[in-house]
Amino acid sequence: MGSRKQYLKKQKETWTLLAVSVLLALALMILRRMAGVPMHPSDLFFTVGIVHLVVGMTRYIRNVGLFKTFSYMAYKRRWKRSAGRNAELHPMTLAEYTQKVIYDEMRQRPVLWPLGFGCGCLAVSALLAAAV
Repeated sequence: MGSRKQYLKKQKETWTLLAVSVLLALALMILRRMAGVPMHPSDLFFTVGIVHLVVGMTRYIRNVGLFKTFSYMAYKRRWKRSAGRNAELHPMTLAEYTQKVIYDEMRQRPVLWPLGFGCGCLAVSALLAAAV
């Protein structure tokens, strides 16, 4: 039951990201039209692609990259403050923390959709720009 809830939550995040990126792209296209700059449909795909790519890369870095170290350092500070009050006699090593906390499926944010969709939109944008 919990995994179904998590799946629906991740799907909601995906659709929210898509809606926000399309609205941002449309707003930029309207602003460019007001400024007298000619617009092209590839601009829409490029903006949506860039937003998805940035979000996907940020999530990937947060899931497995540098933020893992920052998260572990915060865990160690919390452990030092509560030393003697909890059941842990010693803090987890970075490897244990990564395995138990960082790679926990419930904490992972979807990365494949934003990266794949972003690359696809950028490819469509390049094809449309080359066709003109």
